[in-house]
Amino acid sequence: MRPFEFLEPATLEEVIGLLQGGAQQTRLIAGGSDLLGELKDDVVHYERLVSLAGITALQDLYQDETGLRLGALVSIAQLEHEPRLQGPYQILAEAARGVATPEVRNQGTLGGNLCQRPRCLYYRSALSPCLKKGGADCPAVTGPYQDYLSIMGGHGCFSVHASDLAPPLIALGGHVTLTGPAGARTLPLEQFFAGPERDVQRENVLADDEVLTAVTLPPPELSWKGTYLKARERTAGDFPLVSVAVGYALDTGAIQHARVVLGGVALIPWRSPQAEAVLTGRSPSPELAARAAEAALAAAQPLRQTTFLAILPFSLSLWERVRVRGFIPEPTGPLTPRPLPRGEGALGSATPKEVP
Repeated sequence: MRPFEFLEPATLEEVIGLLQGGAQQTRLIAGGSDLLGELKDDVVHYERLVSLAGITALQDLYQDETGLRLGALVSIAQLEHEPRLQGPYQILAEAARGVATPEVRNQGTLGGNLCQRPRCLYYRSALSPCLKKGGADCPAVTGPYQDYLSIMGGHGCFSVHASDLAPPLIALGGHVTLTGPAGARTLPLEQFFAGPERDVQRENVLADDEVLTAVTLPPPELSWKGTYLKARERTAGDFPLVSVAVGYALDTGAIQHARVVLGGVALIPWRSPQAEAVLTGRSPSPELAARAAEAALAAAQPLRQTTFLAILPFSLSLWERVRVRGFIPEPTGPLTPRPLPRGEGALGSATPKEVP
């Protein structure tokens, strides 16, 4: 690891001042579970790391009539065991429980999980230049490693965002507070993430001199409930190959306020209005869940070798796993999910891509 200066300010104002003076050679560090790995692997280098550990206000978690406010330094382990994450908020505790290992959950933070860098072999290798590291092109387009990259296309970059917490937070209508020299600004979490068409070297709209200080969740409908599903190679300690946060409220047996947000399939957490439209106004059933899964993947544009490993585990099992969680009734007869032929795009509606 290359040497760097480690700074421990005591106030948020000091943090912002250090960010202003350091520009792109300064990086915030919270739990460090992602950043330290990048530094050790020589993927990135910063002259200064500014620790947030001394800003105790960022560790606050409280609930009032306006909803639930989560400080950016709330640990993932705290989210996993937080008694206030009940009812509609339980989906967030479910997602936290599936993050990495207990050691990482104890160290990792809410803000760090949302701001983590992409999962891509080419980006994570110091030996491989890529657009996110100032290279001329994306080596994934012609390279042999395409298994776990974006299936929703890409503007020259096909890495994926692997946050477990982002999909349920978006499903819950979460907002983020970003604090900088001009004060604080709040925006929907869905708008916090940004694809490479905006800036290929960034995954969000956080400015160099801003700090993500909190996530707020509005009071949800009491009848709204959600669940978080995650497919991964290992049963523990792994990033999602694909994940989904699904939730809705029932009004006289019909689905309302449907939310479907995918993770691990695109450069940003991927909300699917198409799947939500399929669900809205209809009664839950295995057939409906299968239709929603097809709609969620209808616009997929996977790379040539991405199709099976990224799409198949999700599209063939979503309805069954949601049923097990109690979200749809038992099927009245056998339901066989439509298989995905090799060489076809998402459920037959899109074709694999060889070039961006």
